[in-house]
Amino acid sequence: MSSLRALALLATLSLVPSTAGAAEPEEPVQGVAYVFATVDAYAVGISTFDVTGTLVGESAPRTFRFWAIGDASVEAARCDRLALLAMTRPGRFLFTWAWPNNYSSYVTCTLTRQ
Repeated sequence: MSSLRALALLATLSLVPSTAGAAEPEEPVQGVAYVFATVDAYAVGISTFDVTGTLVGESAPRTFRFWAIGDASVEAARCDRLALLAMTRPGRFLFTWAWPNNYSSYVTCTLTRQ
C-alpha cells in the first residue's frame, strides 16, 4: 500500500465518530444542584432519569444518571416535561435537578427563564 493511500485511510478513520467507547452516564453527587444551560437528550426509566446537556459554565455536554428511589420516581417522571421544554428552546431556560442530602426529601426540578 502506498504511503499516500495509508495516510488517506488513517485520516478517514480518525474522522469517523466512535461508538465503541460510549461512556456510561456520570453519577451525580447527592446534595448538589445540577443546572443545565442546554438539554440535548433525556430518558425516563423505571427508577432513573438520564439527562444529557451542558452545565452552566461548561462548554461540553455531559450525561448524568439521576436515581429516583421509592415515591421520588413520581416526581422524577414529572421532570421530563420540564426537560423537554428546555430541550426545545435551547438557551432560553435553565433546567435544574436537585436531590437534597437526606433520604426523606424528594427530588426537585425547576425550569428558570434566562
